[in-house]
Order: sequence, then C-alpha cells, then structure tokens
Amino acid sequence: MQVILSILAVLVTSTAASPVRPLTIVSSRHLGRESCPKGGKLPPNYVAPTLMVPVSANLPDVAFGSTKKPLITPNNFCTIFNLVVPPSAPGDTCTLEFLFPDYEKTSSPYLYQGGGHFTFTGYAFGSGATEETTYNHQPPPGPSPPHPPAVLRPGNAYIVNVGGCGAEPPNSLEVSGVLCSPDTAFSYSQTEGDELGCPIGFFVTIS
Repeated sequence: MQVILSILAVLVTSTAASPVRPLTIVSSRHLGRESCPKGGKLPPNYVAPTLMVPVSANLPDVAFGSTKKPLITPNNFCTIFNLVVPPSAPGDTCTLEFLFPDYEKTSSPYLYQGGGHFTFTGYAFGSGATEETTYNHQPPPGPSPPHPPAVLRPGNAYIVNVGGCGAEPPNSLEVSGVLCSPDTAFSYSQTEGDELGCPIGFFVTIS
C-alpha cells in the first residue's frame, strides 16, 4: 500500500499549510562535468520521477497526460512530479536534489529563459496526480514550509531538502508536488545521464 505525501513535506517537519510556497534550497554547488557522478550516472540508490504531468492555468480543464519533458512557463504551465521511495529501514536519509548542468555538460538539451524563480506546491497526504489531472482538478494542497524564494540557474546541483525517508517495510512512499514559475520558461528531458553528459532533473538519493 502506497502512502502519498508531498515531495517536500516528506523531507521536512513543518505543518503549516499553504497552496503555494517558493522552492526551498538548502545548499548548492557548481556542477561542472567533473562534478557529475562517475560516467554521468547516478548512484544505485536513487529515485527518479515515476510520473510527470503538465497542467496549464490557461487551459485549466485540459488533461495533458504524462510527459518525459517537464514544461514550466510564466504563470501558465506547471509540471507535477511523482516519485516512489522504496521501503527503507529506520534511520535512512532521503536527499531531494535538482541536478541542473550547463548546456554543454548534458546530452539532454533544455530551454531556460527568465529570472529563474520557482514555486512549489505540495499535495495533501493520501493524494497525488494521475494522467487525468488538470489545473482545475489537482490534488488538494498539503503542508509546505514557508521559505524565501530560490533561483535555479544552469551549472549547479541544488539540494532542496534532506531528512528521514519515512518509508518503512513493507510500504513504499509516493511523494508528489507541482513546480511552477512566475517569470521563467523551462523545459527539459528528465534524464539519468550517460557517458556523454550529466543527469538533469529531480532525484531522491537514499543513504
């Protein structure tokens, strides 16, 4: 049985509910080619999104279904990310990270234009997105901690949050939330990387 929690709420302890909060950055580092995981591969204990669904404020009743290329545009398109954390022993740590290499450091081209500010909405416990999800029919918002706005720029890896994984055998843990922007157009192909380039996108690593 899967438990659905916010992609950020699972990694934080705040219980203050809010539908929209700025994306939180715990720390960042420059992501040159030499900083990528060896061979452009992620470590074995990582989790990639299992479902990504775009929604549009301008087309609020259209279901776009699943995508392999997240799309964010200013005050219009957002993308929902679902990830499933496998059962883990008590004490395991989950690190939510956004890997954002420079254009020349990834084999997955992307579009990025604007100020780089993003917001994140976590979804309520026991809810999550499906391929039928629309802007007007999103899951109810869940707890999201208040934090200053963050700017995501190419050439960096951003640790969004670190905390206990929360999944205990025999249950897995599905985490879900939507990424939007008031000022930035951003589209990329979520990829785990290869010998030619760095991974790009949201990942959770377990340690």
